[in-house]
Order: sequence, then structure tokens, then C-alpha cells
Amino acid sequence: MLIPIGHEHQQVTRLPWVTITLVAANVAVFLLTLPLVNQHTEEVRLRAREVVQFAREHPYLRLPKQFVRVIPARRPPPNLAPEVIGEEQVRLDSLMSQFQASASASVYRTYGYIPAEPRLLSMFTSMFMHGGWFHLIGNMLFLWLAGGSLEDRWGRVFFPVLYVVSGIAATLTHAAMHPQSTMPLVGASGAIAGLMGAFLVRQATTRIRFFYWIYFFRGTFHAPAYVALPLWLLQQFAMAQSGQAGGVAVWAHIGGFGLGAVVAILILVTGLEAKVLAPAIQKKTTWTASDRLAAALGKLDGGDAEGAIKDLEALLKAKPDNIDARTSLIDAYTRTGDQAAAGRESARLVGAYLKARDMTGAVAAAREHKQTYRDVPLALRDQLTLATDCEKRQEYAEAAEGYREAIASWPDDPLAPKALLAYSRLLLQVFKEPGEALGMLEQARTHPRATPEFQQASAAMIAAAKDALQPARERPEAAPQISSAPVVAEAPPPPPPPEAPVPEAVPVEVPASPSHRPLLPVPMRAVGLDARGLQLHDRRGGTGLLPWKQVAGISVASIGNSDDTAQNADLLILDLVMATNSTPTGPGVRCVRLSIKDLAIPQLQGEPSPVRAFQRFVATILKVTAAAPHPSRDACLGLHGFPSFPDLATYEADLMATLPTPGKDRPAQSG
Repeated sequence: MLIPIGHEHQQVTRLPWVTITLVAANVAVFLLTLPLVNQHTEEVRLRAREVVQFAREHPYLRLPKQFVRVIPARRPPPNLAPEVIGEEQVRLDSLMSQFQASASASVYRTYGYIPAEPRLLSMFTSMFMHGGWFHLIGNMLFLWLAGGSLEDRWGRVFFPVLYVVSGIAATLTHAAMHPQSTMPLVGASGAIAGLMGAFLVRQATTRIRFFYWIYFFRGTFHAPAYVALPLWLLQQFAMAQSGQAGGVAVWAHIGGFGLGAVVAILILVTGLEAKVLAPAIQKKTTWTASDRLAAALGKLDGGDAEGAIKDLEALLKAKPDNIDARTSLIDAYTRTGDQAAAGRESARLVGAYLKARDMTGAVAAAREHKQTYRDVPLALRDQLTLATDCEKRQEYAEAAEGYREAIASWPDDPLAPKALLAYSRLLLQVFKEPGEALGMLEQARTHPRATPEFQQASAAMIAAAKDALQPARERPEAAPQISSAPVVAEAPPPPPPPEAPVPEAVPVEVPASPSHRPLLPVPMRAVGLDARGLQLHDRRGGTGLLPWKQVAGISVASIGNSDDTAQNADLLILDLVMATNSTPTGPGVRCVRLSIKDLAIPQLQGEPSPVRAFQRFVATILKVTAAAPHPSRDACLGLHGFPSFPDLATYEADLMATLPTPGKDRPAQSG
């Protein structure tokens, strides 16, 4: 047994109403005529039984041809009078006439097509008649598989025309091959064969899925239409030539198939589909959505909010991601005073923006939703997407708030373990709060919806949190908590070493300046940065942390006689001027000095050149500290070239001349 059960292009843009109607009509006609067929069959059986019984009792009478093989003829008894034999023959002929009249009054002979007795009406009615359940089910299966796809591509006007014309061609082909036949032709297989022929031409490469059952072996396989359908057609030809059709109108199949294939070839050659059919379908589908929206907006403007809601809901049922319709529905619900429904649609609007990959619109919609409908949570998946986007934009505080809201709003959702894990990672890697992260990770690991993969990831992060938590307990003072976000998008480095005092600076002699203050630079090496500050190593191997709040100014210079900084990057230096309240008492100005060779920060390793890494480092410090740039921001970033000085003394004198004088101004501070 081999049965087609589907193909790869069954998904359609619109419901195939014509195909559904044809299937329903065939089924309805079969169900309506089935009782009549059963009643007629029983009546014919009774008439035939009467004929057979009378003929067996009188085997010497003339029997109809169809009964000769059943009842062998015999000689009449010698004592039987000819008059009696004549009366018995009249009785048998009467029974036979009743049998033939009953047989000819069948529904099939009334509505089926008889080649020897052609009628125009029966040419159409025969397409909806079927000889039994298997005949009906087989035809409807083929109609559904081929019809829906062709209707979607050729439209609801051309498709039924093709169906009817194919059925007529099939009937006429059968009549031409059997012109004297008195057997009624019934069934939709000729019209459906026409659809199969068109399907072969229009969708030749479509893979059809078959179910097979051979003894104890069964399963499915795929075959392209250009292989399966020609093989089926060859089978019909073979049955026709062998004369072993078994009551199947194979020539009707062949005629319908040929007509459908020819029509499809003409459509292909003339470009009818591309020029006429496809544009008409596209125009109708596009017009439907815009027309519904326009009608709804018209009702909304006219004060009919309830009518607008019905139109918009119908539109969104077909196109759930239509942003304009969703926005209008929020307005309509608001006008009716249904705040709960408006809040629900507002949450869905955020999801529609996200599906459209419009992150800017989604963020704006989410912000407005939070302000207007605070009690209606966004979908957990949407909250996670927004929080992840905040992380990418280095807005870690907002990301953390998003994760917290998601966890609180949907504690039992299947995605809740993902939210717990993401928030825990943020606490552990960004905010350096292993204690709080540990609690969240335990919730993620033991959550009822946690999959084995999430449990494994949670266990790994729990181990990392415990490792980070143990050194923190041994330190005399815990690291200060932060509420602002770090300044780089990459994963931050491991927890920094304990904060240590920056080594004392050595005074440097500089030329006299209006402030008469010496610059006290401390050469350092930068090895990391996080939300709290800059991790430094001094020349003696000491480790320290420079808090961002202590950096009040920043100055960049190229020292030496070179006009090409890119070729002589080693000449770049960076001074981080300390805030006044963090500098020991005295007239000096304290600063941390870094050369371009002193940048060993993991987050900068991916930059294409040392100068680019240096520029990014400077931009990061300017962003996180709000330090005052000297002499300007563009100069510090080297946008038009870095300030160049022949030697350190000249540079330091210029820097001291631009710094504010104590008592009058103080360097800008952050924190």
C-alpha cells in the first residue's frame, strides 16, 4: 500500500476556501445519496433474488444472459403442457422487467454520466458522485494535497475553472474510448487528475511524502513530484492497455491529467501567473489588511470605539504583529475605559516591535508601558530581550532592574531559570556581589522548570561565586558597593585585589608656572578595570586600586619630535590627575602616569592597533569619571592628533599652567 500524505509546500498564505468547499460538497453529496443508494441496492437485490429463485424452479425457461451461467438450462418435464410453459415464461419475463426497471432507477444512473446515453447535466453531477467510502476518501485526499497549493498560487477564480474544465475533459475522454458503454461514470477523480497534471508542471520539484505498508514493514519516504506523478500516469496507461482496470475509469484519469498539464504549460509560457494571477492575489491580500485598518480608524475617529475594536481584533487575528493595528487597539480600549485590555495590548505591542527587530521602538514602547500600565507585566521573553539589549549598551543598572522585574513577574514561567541565571551572572561578573548572586543561583538550580543544562550552568556559576566570596570574607574591609554600571561591554576581569594605597610620588622639578605648584607623577602599569576603578601595578610590583571617584582630570601628550604617532606610539603618555581631597596636604598635584606600553588590560586586547586601544581606554575613563580633559576632549582622544611636546618638562609646565589654582578652583570630581 502506498498513500501520499503531504508535501513540502502545503503551507498557504490564505485559507483555500474553494478547495475546502469542493471537499465539503463531495462529502455532503455522498452522505445525502448514501441512504438512497443503500435502499436501491437492497431493492435490486430482492428483485434479482426473485428472478433467480423462479428461474431455478423452472430451469427449462428462457433465461436472461446474465443468469445463464448461474442456472444451467434443462429440458421441461414430458408431461408439462406447452400452455403452462408459456405462462411461466411470461411470469419470468415480468420478474426480469421489474428487475431491470429497478436497476435502471439507481442514483448512479440518474446522475452519473453514461457514454451511450449522454446528458449535459450528468457531465457535471457525475463529478460529485462516489461509489463508496474508499472511493470518496482517496479522491478527497488527492484533492486536498493538490488543490490547496494550486488555489493559493492561481487564485480563487481561476482554480475552480481549471477543476471543472479538467473534469469535463476527463468525462469526454472516457466517452470517446467507450462510446457504447452503459455503465455510469461517477467520481471526482478525473477533475482531480487535472489538478495533478497542473501540479506536475507548476511544482515539479516539490517533494511529496508517502506512507507505505508492505506486509510487516511500514514507514514514510519522500519523492519529488517529477518522479511520483509520471509514474502514476504510466500506471494508468498500463491498466488501460491491459484491460485490467477493474471498473476504474483510467482513460478519464489520463484525459484530466493531460488537460491540467497543458493548461499549466500555457500559463508558464504566456507568463499569466506572473503578470495577472499573482499580482491580483497580492493586491487582494495587501488591500484586506490596509482596508480593515482604515475602516477601524474611521470608526475610531467617528466615536465608534466598539466597532473599531472588533475590526482591529479581526485584523490582528490574521496579522498579530501589525504594529499600527496594535497601537490603534490600545487607543480604542483606552477610549472605552478598559484599562486592563489596553495594558494587555500595550505589552503585546512591545513584543510586536521586538519581532520586527525594531529595538528602538521596543525600548520606547516598553518605557511608555511601564509608566502607564505598571501593574501589567511584559511577557518574560520580551523582558529578557530588553534586559540583554541593555547589557549590550553597557546600561547594567537598567539590565539588572529588567531581570529583577522579570523574575518577580513570572516566577513559575519556563523561562524563569534563564532570567535567574542572567541576573546572577550580572551580579557576579559586573557588580561583584557574589553573596547575592549565590542566592539567585540556588533558586535557578532548584527551580521546578530548570532543565539539566540550566542546572549544570547554575552549578558552575555557584562554584565561581563561592570562590569569589571566600577571599572577600578574609579581607579586612569588603569592596565598596556600586550603583552605576561599568563602562565596557566585555565581560569584566576577575575580582580585583584588595585596595591598596598608591605608592608615594617623587617630586619632579618643573619650570616655574603661575601656580608655582609641582607635578607629582607616579609611573604605573594598568592591568584591569571594573565598575569601581582602575587596577594598577607599580614599578616595585605593588598592586593597588585607583577608585574612579579620585580621578578629577585627564591629560594626554606625545613626548618627542615625531609627527606620526601611529609609527611612534611608544611616545604617548596619559596622566590621571587626582582630586584635591584625595591628595596629601601640600602644594603638589598628584597624578598617575601611564604610557601606551603600560596598558595590559584584557578588554583592550581585541583592538586593531595600540593607538586604537589607547584611544578607547581614554574614552572609557572620560565616560566613567567625568574627568576634566586637558586641554580638550578631542585632544585627549587624538581626533585631530595628540598634543605633541619636545620633552616632559615642557609638557608638564604646560599642564600645570592649565590646571585650576587651589583656593580658586578645584579639579572636577566624580562620585
